[in-house]
Amino acid sequence: MELNMHDLAGTGSNSGTQGGANRDIAKSKEALMRDFRNLIRDGEALLRSTSNLSGDAFAEAREQFRVQLANARTRVTAASRVAAEKSRRAALVTDDYVHANPWPAIGVAAGVGFVLGALLARR
Repeated sequence: MELNMHDLAGTGSNSGTQGGANRDIAKSKEALMRDFRNLIRDGEALLRSTSNLSGDAFAEAREQFRVQLANARTRVTAASRVAAEKSRRAALVTDDYVHANPWPAIGVAAGVGFVLGALLARR
């Protein structure tokens, strides 16, 4: 199984580039945050409106909120799955690159270590 950097992009309309994968992740994150804000808003509205509801109206409001909560839970699960898959792909590509090019990878690691050591030594 051979992967390259293009495999990280996923299957969306922006596939084929790392930037496309980053845009897809950002869009998913924005949609998820929007759904959570809507869920919170709807929950607050439910709390305000249920103070004067009878049994049937309250049950209907609870059911609407339950449906929205289930939808939000489904989106979180899907977003987590996508993030885990993209992370797994990134790890595989990185592993393949390091095995194919060990000396450049060692050089980068040494450079990062040197910079971190210099920054920590200043303190």
